[in-house]
Amino acid sequence: MTNQTSSQHVSSGHEYLDLQQAAVICSVSDERFEKWIEKGVIPVIDIGGKKLIHSHDLVQHLVRHNIPIPARLLQGNSKKVLFVLAGESIHHAVTTEVIWALYRLRQQTSYIFDVVRLDDNIELKIITFNPDKIVLLQEETSHQDTESVLHRSANSSIPIFTLTSGRTSGLDQFLNE
Repeated sequence: MTNQTSSQHVSSGHEYLDLQQAAVICSVSDERFEKWIEKGVIPVIDIGGKKLIHSHDLVQHLVRHNIPIPARLLQGNSKKVLFVLAGESIHHAVTTEVIWALYRLRQQTSYIFDVVRLDDNIELKIITFNPDKIVLLQEETSHQDTESVLHRSANSSIPIFTLTSGRTSGLDQFLNE
């Protein structure tokens, strides 16, 4: 393979980056990126003696470590969705709705998901992940206070959808909007 500055398609549907491209996109030094690889936090494949990183694996690494995802890594009209757990547990019906909604949407627009617990760090998570939508998951149906906290943290600009045991439908439509 020739050394290109754009991402490479090793097989259809899979975008790969060489180590230098990935380091530049993530705004880190080649040395820092090499350390991530040495620690095994980003999987690398070897094709023809050249080390490559799947763009999806790189996005997952950035999400896990609360590093903003550069626009260059987002493919087409990818949507970032932040699921926020408002309590220690959520009702079975809520869990079921989330699983089925994600199953139904799997063939559509590319989604990047993250799941966090509502705590004092939620504002930082919203800033670094910069979600297109937020889905609040909570047990009880009284959710105005929790939604208010999220709206303040998100500067009221990010749409928020709340799923509770009393409201378990509409997630598909919200995610498709």
